[in-house]
Amino acid sequence: MFLIGAHLWRYALYRAYLNLIGEASRYYLAWLWWFLEPIAMTAVFFFVFTYLRAPNVENFQFFLLIGVTTWLWFANGVGNSTESVIVARTIISQMRLPKLLFPFTSVIAASLKHIFVFSTVLIVMAATFGMSYAWLYLPVLLFTQFTLILAFACSAALACCLIRDARFVIRSGLTLMMFCSGIFFAVDAMPAAYQEVFRLNPMAILIEDYRLVFLGRTAPDLLSSLWLAGICIVWLYVLQWAYGRWDLAMTRRVIS
Repeated sequence: MFLIGAHLWRYALYRAYLNLIGEASRYYLAWLWWFLEPIAMTAVFFFVFTYLRAPNVENFQFFLLIGVTTWLWFANGVGNSTESVIVARTIISQMRLPKLLFPFTSVIAASLKHIFVFSTVLIVMAATFGMSYAWLYLPVLLFTQFTLILAFACSAALACCLIRDARFVIRSGLTLMMFCSGIFFAVDAMPAAYQEVFRLNPMAILIEDYRLVFLGRTAPDLLSSLWLAGICIVWLYVLQWAYGRWDLAMTRRVIS
């Protein structure tokens, strides 16, 4: 199996499910918040950018919704993973488990939540614009984003375990990535000199591709997506080696 054994994948899925149950039980609206979060965030940004600074984008509400939901999957997956190894100190002190399991669990939990949200987006887009053959490319984009989130999440968990202060840098980095990902604007509308700089942000490329599929109803640049997925997979195997290399040091940092 990919990076961790099949039995550990089942364990990660079960822990992710329990995490979601626990998260939902803490709020009065429970599961409903999964849908309200992207809707509320979209509404706030729509108000700001429509009435305070009018965007020159057709169907801006859907343009924004795609950007927000795509970004939230990434932000939740990476953000929730930063301290995933540290908060598992009780389990780590009692049994030997591969520490990659803990950021994997956080990403799986964020991904299960995204399935519900993304399904709603599909229904809204189908009802508004109709289905398109371009939707056949969505599995490639989803797989690419999943590997990207895993790579960032496992990197963040490793950094925060070895250097506790790294979480502040990661939070600032996520904020910077959000504003440079094209959630609020079309990268193509920027001056040509800046477009390539913004496309160094992999989330900017993915958000652009999702919009091409849903709003442009055309095929995305599959080559760039496959290159990105390949880089992330190689990155994950390097991280697997790094987790094994510093396993003892991570254990000491967690239980100390």
